[in-house]
Amino acid sequence: MRLVVRSKFEVGDTVEVVHYTPGQYAPGVNHELGTEALFQRIVGRRYRIMGFDDHGHIELHPTRRDWIWVKPEDIRLAPRRRKSR
Repeated sequence: MRLVVRSKFEVGDTVEVVHYTPGQYAPGVNHELGTEALFQRIVGRRYRIMGFDDHGHIELHPTRRDWIWVKPEDIRLAPRRRKSR
């Protein structure tokens, strides 16, 4: 059975990350891949939605080589920036 979750967001929308919940790791697990630092850096920044997973998480690409999935409640639609004349 495949879980499909509807979202108010669409692929291509520009969103701002407003929150980050730190990851939880099993006792004794040393997590040194830089994931926590990457998630902390994205808060307050804008990204384009690249896709969704089967659980409704939103795919963002904060760098060329990194892609992450965030919960819909951790982002908001970014207001459009005005073009200067």
